[in-house]
Amino acid sequence: MARKNEQRLNLIVGLFVVALGVLFGISLYIIGQGKGAWKKKTTIYADFRSISGLKKGSPVQIEGIEIGVVKSREFVQPDYRCDHATEDKGRYSGKRTDDCDRTMFCAPEGMCAELEPFSSNRELHPPCSDDSHCNEGEVCVTRGFRRRYRNVTWTGSNGVCAAYTTQHKRIRVSLEVFEESLQHIRDDSRASVSQNGVLGDQLVQISAGRGEPIQPGGRIQSTPSLIEDLYAVKDRVDGMFVKVEEILGGVADLAQALADENTVRNVQGLLANANEVSRQVAEGKGLVGALLNDEAYVADFGSTLRSIRNTAGGLDRFVKKANNSLGKLDKNIQPIVEEGRDVLAQIKKVIVELKDPNNKSVVSKLLYDDDGQMVKDLEETVDNLNKVIAAIERGEGSAGKLIKDPKAYDDLVKLLGNIERNNTLKRLVRYVMEKEEAASGAGPTATPADSN
Repeated sequence: MARKNEQRLNLIVGLFVVALGVLFGISLYIIGQGKGAWKKKTTIYADFRSISGLKKGSPVQIEGIEIGVVKSREFVQPDYRCDHATEDKGRYSGKRTDDCDRTMFCAPEGMCAELEPFSSNRELHPPCSDDSHCNEGEVCVTRGFRRRYRNVTWTGSNGVCAAYTTQHKRIRVSLEVFEESLQHIRDDSRASVSQNGVLGDQLVQISAGRGEPIQPGGRIQSTPSLIEDLYAVKDRVDGMFVKVEEILGGVADLAQALADENTVRNVQGLLANANEVSRQVAEGKGLVGALLNDEAYVADFGSTLRSIRNTAGGLDRFVKKANNSLGKLDKNIQPIVEEGRDVLAQIKKVIVELKDPNNKSVVSKLLYDDDGQMVKDLEETVDNLNKVIAAIERGEGSAGKLIKDPKAYDDLVKLLGNIERNNTLKRLVRYVMEKEEAASGAGPTATPADSN
């Protein structure tokens, strides 16, 4: 009996332990669901100047909603690339890039840079109007530069050269966030170290952006913390005090110069001379006094002004006529110019056709006979013609004998005379001519042979 009671007790205890384990597992699952322990996570990072109070496991929020925790922290010396032509040109447009933190600017070599602190030593900051007046590793701080990079800290004056550095020391904070929250983190989102309440722990606060969604492993630009902003304001105030001291120093130098006896005497002399000049002008003395007090000078001056006005009017009329003449000339000469252009175009077309290797014309071959074959053929033809003429002059051949032999000439004259006296041949010629005239529609004409 006691044994059965013991077995029953063990069974009850076992069931109770199993029930407690199941309840504990369900509780862990529910708590994990509330904390996001079972959600898929990814890692992004941000670089900060300082992370006072931020530790591993600190929460990461986006607009107050927790989306992850701080995974790790490490010191890095990064180099940030940028495009000098488009960096910080305008806002929220396709032609603008924003690869540098707001306290940086894009240096001419395409790297994000920071200005070195301003020094009161003027030799270190020579005056300039653009970057070409500065040495390598320096940039000209102008009004345009200040408007383009408003958040870059600079306590000096404008129009001076300032050195910069592209080597940065940062603390890289890896942020493990829910993957589903990446749709709210964009490339223009910014991360900052803030405090959870008045006495709460430090956390990373991310702002929701409007650009392209950030990819896993991407970098979020950071914004200075409150302490950094206070230090920046302090630097600006210190710079203002330096400028005030310079102004006060200039005023003191001016006061010291005015207190000098020589300066006082010079000023008194200038005032006395001015009073004397004013008195002489009022009395009509000198050229200026005569012009202001003599009525004849006033009349002459008025006549001169009228003459100048009339001359200016005539000059305006002349210019107007000249413009009309030039307009007519331009109107008349335009057709001639166009005709000349057409002629030049035709000449150009003919030249192009002559230069065409497929052109078989004689002119093309004569002008563009690279092998000189046409010239050789022409020379051979002239040489043969000279040989024929020489043979005729020597009396060789039929033509030579006809020209040189008198007997051949006499025989030819007799033959032609016999042909002229032959009536049968005359009738035959007349018959052939009448047939040709009848075929062409003309009537018969009388010939000397009809009388015979």
